[in-house]
Amino acid sequence: MGARSAVVRGAVVLFIAALLVGPAVGGTAGAQAASCQANGGQQVCLTEANLDGETLTAGESTELSLTVENTGEERATAIVVLNVVSPDNETDSYELRKRSLEPGETLTVTQSVDASTPGEHGLQAVVYGDGYEHRFDASEPMSVTVERQGLGGDIDTPEYALAALVGSIAVIAGIVYRRR
Repeated sequence: MGARSAVVRGAVVLFIAALLVGPAVGGTAGAQAASCQANGGQQVCLTEANLDGETLTAGESTELSLTVENTGEERATAIVVLNVVSPDNETDSYELRKRSLEPGETLTVTQSVDASTPGEHGLQAVVYGDGYEHRFDASEPMSVTVERQGLGGDIDTPEYALAALVGSIAVIAGIVYRRR
């Protein structure tokens, strides 16, 4: 039942991530042309969003790579933000980069994503205009699963605790049996 619970929890986290950080308007390869919203003559599109690893062990990290392009006719300020939903459904936003782009200019943003809290984490990159007043584009929600670091092999802490409990019960039963 633990595996089923983890799957349900992961699905709930992804659903909530999609609701909290906005509609899914892109893909893992970037945003579609129709999803990139202009603001007058300014238009900054997220053309690529890639996550190197989707399953990590606590203590590891993965690389997030984003490419943003000014496809508008005017100079525009791009604010690249990473929204994160934790396994506890807590949300945080991190400003990764803020830069002015000339028409046709691209910007590549890379960010290391550290895995410290086990569970399913939702991620979404969003590109805003200067002052956060206009949302140009957003990636499709992505997820990273962080697994607990085991004690080695396939046996983990709960299994050791269960074995210790069974062993203790066997010792107590042996003592009670001998006293009769």
